[in-house]
Amino acid sequence: MKLYDYIMGKVSRCITLAPFMCLILICSCRTIKYVPVENNADSVVVEKLVEVQLPPDSATIRALLECDENGKVVLSWLDIANSKNAQAQLTIDSLGNLLAKMKTQPDTVYLSSKEVTVTNEVKVPYPVEKELTKWQKLCINAGGWAIGIAIITILAVVWRMVYKLKK
Repeated sequence: MKLYDYIMGKVSRCITLAPFMCLILICSCRTIKYVPVENNADSVVVEKLVEVQLPPDSATIRALLECDENGKVVLSWLDIANSKNAQAQLTIDSLGNLLAKMKTQPDTVYLSSKEVTVTNEVKVPYPVEKELTKWQKLCINAGGWAIGIAIITILAVVWRMVYKLKK
């Protein structure tokens, strides 16, 4: 019966403490309140057109040149493929010289661009949710001093032990 009484005692203790544990867990958690930071900045938005140059187009010329009975160069056939902004011309002068001319127009596109200029940025302080009490400030400062003293004490003890071991 001792084992049964021991187990029942532990179970009854757990059942008694369970509501208190749940209450502590529920009460200890708080939601975080975010305080928005106000930012007052005077900004100017300027929209302007930016010039963008597109590469020039190209043209293709294919020709078949032959000599006639008199020894003059004659154009048998000609194939010219012009693109939108490129115009090609191929001619043979009276002396039989081949002349090729190409005219291209650079294509320019204007794209809109927005530029934001911040002229005056003022940071507005916001209220703290809850100020620390004097006691809390004192505890924080005392904790910092205590950690410093503990580190110095540990270093002194270690130095003394090393000094004794060397002797």
